[in-house]
Order: sequence, then C-alpha cells, then structure tokens
Amino acid sequence: MPANEGVDLAWAMGLAPAEAVEYFESKGYAIGLHWHDVEAAAQAKAFTVAGVLKLDILADIKTATGDILKNGGTLRDFERQLTPVLERKGWLGKGLVVDEETGELYGKRLMPRRMETIFRTNMQSAYMAGRWRQQMATVGTHPYLQYVAVMDRRTRPAHAALDGRIFRYDDPGVGVIYPPNGYNCRCRMRALTPEQAAADPVGPESTEGRLEEVDQEYGIPGQTRRATGFRDPKTGELFVPDPGFGINPGQVAWQPELDKYETRPARQYITASLTGPAFARGYAQAKAGQAQNAQSFPVAMTDGAPGERRMISLMQTDMAEQAQRDAPVTLPDYLLAQQAIESPTRVIDVPPLRCYALEWQDGWVVSVVRDHRLTDVRRGPVLDDLLPEA
Repeated sequence: MPANEGVDLAWAMGLAPAEAVEYFESKGYAIGLHWHDVEAAAQAKAFTVAGVLKLDILADIKTATGDILKNGGTLRDFERQLTPVLERKGWLGKGLVVDEETGELYGKRLMPRRMETIFRTNMQSAYMAGRWRQQMATVGTHPYLQYVAVMDRRTRPAHAALDGRIFRYDDPGVGVIYPPNGYNCRCRMRALTPEQAAADPVGPESTEGRLEEVDQEYGIPGQTRRATGFRDPKTGELFVPDPGFGINPGQVAWQPELDKYETRPARQYITASLTGPAFARGYAQAKAGQAQNAQSFPVAMTDGAPGERRMISLMQTDMAEQAQRDAPVTLPDYLLAQQAIESPTRVIDVPPLRCYALEWQDGWVVSVVRDHRLTDVRRGPVLDDLLPEA
C-alpha cells in the first residue's frame, strides 16, 4: 500500500474505472442548506454539499474531487488542492457566509471534518456507480451480486448481516441495498457466475415479498419521508439505508431540472439528448431487459412558463415494454414523439390520457401521455386506429 498520509481510495478500490469518472463528471448541481434538503435521487443525479448554496463553491469542490477520482490521490491531496481556494473565498472555518451588501445567505463554512465527509461520500458513490455499470455490462456471464462487508469492529451490525448474501442483478431489492448505504459505508458488491452462486453454502436468494415501505425520519425530528427497506428473513430485522442513501447511484443518470428553463432551450436540450449516447445506451439496456425503475429521460416540453410543470418524461421501464414488442418503438420514433407533443396536428383527450397526434408522411404519429409521462408511441395510416379506447 502507498505511504499512509490518509486513505488512498484509488489504490484501495482500484484506479477509478472510466465509468466512475463519467458518472461523476455527468453530475449537475443540487443545493440545500441541510443534507436532508436534497432527496436521495437528486443526490445520485447531482453533486451536492449540504450548506453550500453558491454554485461557484460547489464547482470548486467538485473539480477537486473529480481530479482525485481521475488521477488517484488521498484525502490530504484533496485538502491541499481545495484549502487555498476556500481560504481565499472565505469558506473555511465556523459560521455562515452572508453577502454583506444584500444579506443573501450563501451557506455554512466548511470545517476539515466536513471536507473529509464530502470527499469520502462523493468518491464512494462514484466508485460504486462505476462498479455497477461494469457489472451490468457482464450480466450475461456474471448475473449474481454478492454483498461484501468489511467485517471489522467498525462495521454496522445491519451491514454485517448482509455480508455474503447473494441476489440476482435484476432483483428489485438490489436497488435498495446496493452500497453505499450510509456515510463512511465501506461495503461493496461482487459479481458472480451462476456456478459460483450455486457453489456458495447459502446460495442465491430473492427479496420478493420482503420489501416494505416505511416512514423514515429525515434529519428533522418529527419529519419523515417514504423509504424502502428489506425485511431480512434471517434476522427478522428491516434493513433501511441511512437517509439520503436509499438509491443506487449507478441506476440514475443525471438530468437537469428542465421545468426551470425557458421552453426553447429546454426543447433544444431534449432533442440533443434523444440523439445522444446516453439515451441510446438507455434504450439498449431497456431492450436487453436491464431497465431500472428509477431511470427516466426527458422526451418533450409542452408550452408554458419556467417553473410550471411542462416536461414529459419516459420511464426506462416503459421504454423496455415499447422496445421489446414485435413492432418495437425505435430510437427515431422518440424524436417523432417529441415533435408530436410540441407541435401536434391534433390533441385528443381520452381521460386519463392525452394523445398528441402528428400528421406525418402518409400517416400519423401519436404520443400517448399520462400525468406528464410518455406511456406509448404509435404509428399508422389511420388516426382512429391509433387512439386508446375510452
């Protein structure tokens, strides 16, 4: 191991896979005064530091973290790079940062202990997201995942109880228990072949019928949010990841909050997204039966003002159904679906559905939408034949 001047995560976990770097660099920004202001899904999609409300400071912290992730390094290296920047901008120490002229609150200054938490949490999430993407690329030969805990005196009992447990990659419970499951969680998942899983003394198991929705206290006494837990049949205990960690970061690709944007640039972004590699990769995963429940993609933006709910999204699970038909919805069809929603020839309500119909070439394209979710794309020569039954 390298000389110990702090734990070198790049050494300990293997130099960052390209997937981890790509995941980390794809993150936008989410801001909140407290850690519980930002939901787990938003944390997976966006780089966030509780208490930092200024984007330029978030960018400085993200840049330093990303450099260590790509090049290898220690917590000490992270501090060396970031400390002068934060000192120069008045962000080290105790207390709040406030604009003296306007009174605008910029956030809470950072203490060394918080810098360590920021570093470890974001590095761990990036590594786990990278591992997940690598594991999903080999599910044809290694379709099982085994939970691995460190198993020393610092390991949480609930995490230790999962050590050695084996689940199929597409078990819905994997999205609940996939590490990290809390601050300073050192657990990971190891991919196994069917033969390796069968040879294990315990063998594979399923979370079917053992996932439960609970109200979890989320930072403020008396305030709760819904969370999913796994009822462990061996202990009878309910395993629930710590607040803010209840989602597998590798399963959620970042998307900006387009409803906050003007309509024209939002539509331009969506068109670029629908023709980009991330959407094509998501389609390929869906067609191969690897859709993730938490993943969605923007496909259109209806008229309206910034701040109003206008974005139409496509769940990857719906994409899977559409891509696996005998006459599948294709990648180019989603561009037509966007055009149908944004520039329809006709709009037909079939409650609770709204159908956006576009006259196209010698026929029609119909985008079927329910509660801002694209549920189907249909093409054919006769419009009435494409409409859902009332």
